[in-house]
Amino acid sequence: MITPMKKVTILCLDKEREASLEKLREMGILHVTPLVNPTGVKLNAAKSKVMRIRKALEAIPAKAGKDAVSLDASIASQPAVEAVHQMVQVKKDATDEISKLHNDLNRLDNFGNLDPQTVKSLEESGVFVKLYEVDPSRTISADDGAVVLPFGQNLTGNLYAVISKGEAPAAVKDAVELPLPSMSLAEMRQKLSAANAELAKADKTLEGLAAKRSEIDSALVDADEEYDLQEAASGMLAGASIAMIQGFAPANRMSEIQEAAKANGWGVREEDPSDDDMVPTLLTHKPIAKPMQFLYDIIGIVPGYKEIDVSAVFLAFFSLFFAIIVGDAFYGALFLALTIVARKKAPKSKSAGFSFMYLMSGATIVWGIMNASYLGLTPEIAPWVANLDLANASFCPEGLKNAMHWIRQSSNMQFFCFCIAVVHLTIAHVWNVIVQIQRKSTTALAQVGWLFSTWYMFFLAGNMVLGDKVPEVFRNFFSGPTSAPMIYVLIAGVVLLVLFSVPPSKLKEEWISIPMLALNIVNNFVDVISYIRLFAVGLSGAAIAESFSEMLSPMFGSVGGLLGAAIVLLFVHALNIALAVMGVAVHAVRLNTLEFSNGLDLQWSGFGFNPFKKRKNV
Repeated sequence: MITPMKKVTILCLDKEREASLEKLREMGILHVTPLVNPTGVKLNAAKSKVMRIRKALEAIPAKAGKDAVSLDASIASQPAVEAVHQMVQVKKDATDEISKLHNDLNRLDNFGNLDPQTVKSLEESGVFVKLYEVDPSRTISADDGAVVLPFGQNLTGNLYAVISKGEAPAAVKDAVELPLPSMSLAEMRQKLSAANAELAKADKTLEGLAAKRSEIDSALVDADEEYDLQEAASGMLAGASIAMIQGFAPANRMSEIQEAAKANGWGVREEDPSDDDMVPTLLTHKPIAKPMQFLYDIIGIVPGYKEIDVSAVFLAFFSLFFAIIVGDAFYGALFLALTIVARKKAPKSKSAGFSFMYLMSGATIVWGIMNASYLGLTPEIAPWVANLDLANASFCPEGLKNAMHWIRQSSNMQFFCFCIAVVHLTIAHVWNVIVQIQRKSTTALAQVGWLFSTWYMFFLAGNMVLGDKVPEVFRNFFSGPTSAPMIYVLIAGVVLLVLFSVPPSKLKEEWISIPMLALNIVNNFVDVISYIRLFAVGLSGAAIAESFSEMLSPMFGSVGGLLGAAIVLLFVHALNIALAVMGVAVHAVRLNTLEFSNGLDLQWSGFGFNPFKKRKNV
């Protein structure tokens, strides 16, 4: 459920601003909303410190390698963050030096062991040596008496040395003079080697500093806490020696704030949030729906404070969608095994993610068994698979056997997808009817209209896609688009939508919604038929696995062939699992966050409750 919130305003003495904030942080109850734009020297300094530490973390590996060198005493004695930044600067300087030397060498390397000091000594004796670069399409031209020596070419042109004697160097046409380097090319090569060694040493030192990552992580937590404090302090309203902070707190914890106010001499005002307030959402899950928070965190959605918590329904249908799309019992078993191993490796991690994967794995295993889907293997390819088919087991109830045989028919599976659609969307619209009745809104009748329309679209989709392959009971209700009784259901739904989609008080502003109903009704049909994607995506994965298994089955007769087939199938199934996970991310999420949510008018417009609290030991 979405936890009810109270809007809280707290007054304290301005001189006790930070002390009061420390008390509030220890409590960890108040989601702070700034009353003024947070700014100030202290806030900027805290932000800079956080950014500096984060850059230090980015500069080192996640953990020290086995060949990491021991740190020099001068580095080891420094705070880890400062040591990292020192090495980053050393690395930058070395990289810049290497780049400059490479550029100079690429430009002048053809001139061998050129030494600028030798050239200057010759100039003092009246012998001039000048270096030139000439465009390949041109020919160098020098004064008579000058010696022109070619030195090959670089990336941009031909290189020449022009030697002349006299009081001034010879004039040269159609060429660009190259400045002499500041050192000999031999010295450049030595410096380049030294710079490369310096760069390698800096990289090794940064690898060694990865051993201090926990120290840097701790420093980041401290810096983040200081930033939180300064942000909250600078966002308070102050005047006449009084400071005011405002935010939102769970209604069931207001007694704690009142007690703290008495103990610290604060003034406290609590009130219900107004329609204009941006109220954070705190979801309190029942045990059965707790795994849903893991998925919410992954896809980054939060219901608005005044919206509906659909976690239980979302999780139930997402599990079904996940199972249908992945579809293979062995894939489910693999997910389960990996989850168990991960849980043992990280026993202190939050349980929501593991519980979520246990549920998804279990649902996939059950669905795979229902469909006798085991790595795309059939009894013709691998006879032992027949022993895994529950429909062949003597202990299996007859009703369950019939259900398994029924769902394995392609047309029945498509019809089942439409059944999922109508149940899923019916829950949404019925739920919305109840919500609108509680709000005393006439749009509740419009939701009844959408409910009628959805059921008509269910029958229409089944008739159009499956024709006479639908169950007989279906044909008794719907033999064609204009057949009774469903056409009357549609007419009743359209009438309710026209009359009650827009509340009378908003008719002047939202009248355009009424003519748009025609398009929305078409979209209602699209919503229903879009659930066929579950069949299509699940079938494609099964078809890929089965096709490769059948194609490679002739290789199963020998040890070498079996090994080769196993390698190919390993790659195929890895790819198939990746595609299935992508299918879940796209289709299973979409059906819940778009089609189902549209039926509930659920916009996922909220943001999470983030109380002002200490970050350590969280």
